Amino acid sequence: QKIAAARGDSNPSMASRCVAVMAVLGGATAFTAPNAGAPAIQAVNRRALCSDGGCEAEGTQVPRSTGFSNSVGLTSLTGAVASLLFLRAAARRQGARKELRRKAEVTRRADDDIEMGFEDTFSGVKNYVNPWEEYASIDVDTKAGKQQIIYGEQFHPYDGPVYKKVPVAEGISFPLDPTKYYEPLEPPEPGGKWGDGRSPDGNWYMEVDGETIQYWQGQGKRKRACAVVRVMKGTGQFIVNSMDGAGFCHDYPIWWYKAMEPICSVGLKNECDIIVKAFGGGIGGQMGAVRVALARALAEKDYSVVPLLKRAMYLHQDPRQKEAKKTGRPKARKSKPWHKR
Repeated sequence: QKIAAARGDSNPSMASRCVAVMAVLGGATAFTAPNAGAPAIQAVNRRALCSDGGCEAEGTQVPRSTGFSNSVGLTSLTGAVASLLFLRAAARRQGARKELRRKAEVTRRADDDIEMGFEDTFSGVKNYVNPWEEYASIDVDTKAGKQQIIYGEQFHPYDGPVYKKVPVAEGISFPLDPTKYYEPLEPPEPGGKWGDGRSPDGNWYMEVDGETIQYWQGQGKRKRACAVVRVMKGTGQFIVNSMDGAGFCHDYPIWWYKAMEPICSVGLKNECDIIVKAFGGGIGGQMGAVRVALARALAEKDYSVVPLLKRAMYLHQDPRQKEAKKTGRPKARKSKPWHKR
């Protein structure tokens, strides 16, 4: 490789390969022809032979020892084996270079597909799709001459990186490195939701008795309590922490109705099964958390019910909590009685 580099060869590995092949051929030839290492025979002068006391015919050929030739052949064979090992290592290095070149090309191609998000101020056309940007309209109680109310989340214009109309985080190139990330290595289709334990198609699925069932999920909080609710098609079962909902509420109807009010308001009580995981706080706080989580799960199932849920304040998380006790007072606001004397 150094010789090839000195000669200005653009591919020193090919030059080294040629040298190694020549060494292999030379070693094989030396091994198959034992007398090829040095001249084994020699024409001896008649006078030199006669000076020893005998006289032979002029031009007689006397064989010499072939030990030097065999040693040269063994050395050449060793060089051939070393050359083969060198060729194998060179092939591995070239394969590694090809793999690095392929990854660099994939990364470069992915970087070419990434562009910055923008929105046309006149037409409103965007080069990205926000799957959470959903809207629903309602005509109920809308007076004549007034603008119809449109319900939906308000998002700021996005100007970050966009990959195939999908907003992505900065500094990430696709496809993702399989040694660092699990599949899928590509983002979902434009408009498909991802994250929160969703499958690649943007939905939630669970296995029940060997059958794949789709469900819709929501999370909610109230005071110190949290709840995760899963809604699926069924017959109206209400399970909280592996217990029947009424039994979990100690048959207290206010707590049960507080939790089930959102689904009763949309008329789906007997068409869906509800599975709840509640923790933290007390039973009243947990049922308040279930109320918000259930409403959010229904919004995931059918966004058209969002106007009704919003007007009824089911999607609103109640921020009221017990105020902390203050130092020097028996409670948060209560103070000791003051006596002048």
